[in-house]
Amino acid sequence: MSRMSTAPRSSRLDPQLAEALNDHVSVEARSSFLYFSMASWAEVRGLTGFSTWLRAEASGELAHMNQFVDHLNDRGFQATFQALPQPRAEWSDVTVMFEDVVAMEHELAGRIDALIQTSHDKRDHFTGSFLQQFVPQQIADMAEADEILDRLRIVGRDGQGVILIDQELRARAGN
Repeated sequence: MSRMSTAPRSSRLDPQLAEALNDHVSVEARSSFLYFSMASWAEVRGLTGFSTWLRAEASGELAHMNQFVDHLNDRGFQATFQALPQPRAEWSDVTVMFEDVVAMEHELAGRIDALIQTSHDKRDHFTGSFLQQFVPQQIADMAEADEILDRLRIVGRDGQGVILIDQELRARAGN
């Protein structure tokens, strides 16, 4: 593969696993852009706590993308980047938006799980170890997104309830 470096053969990634990891780089970037789009949507609607929380999540996804790029590079593969689709920019309300958050976080968890399985199948314990660091964070991210969505569903369209959740998210994000 032309993207391989001169890393020692024993440290190189299996090409199929490398491609799967490289594809995940784009998944993390797409997730980050969607979070940024959601943050902008929330900000212009006066939901600054949601916006702050969503921006923090976007930054986290970019950090994950960087970790995947570093792992690929360290293992002798140059990361390549796919064109990203334009993220969704409109939601009818914050609950519908959080349904997308939950779906995305569960998708990311499934993808991490599949990558761990592929690394196991390829007997690549280095990559398996690298991927394990994402499991606790992904579990926490899914639980937090699920909890916020549950609470939004409880308050429904009650503006006071949404504002209380907005204030709590601002506090969670440290602002």
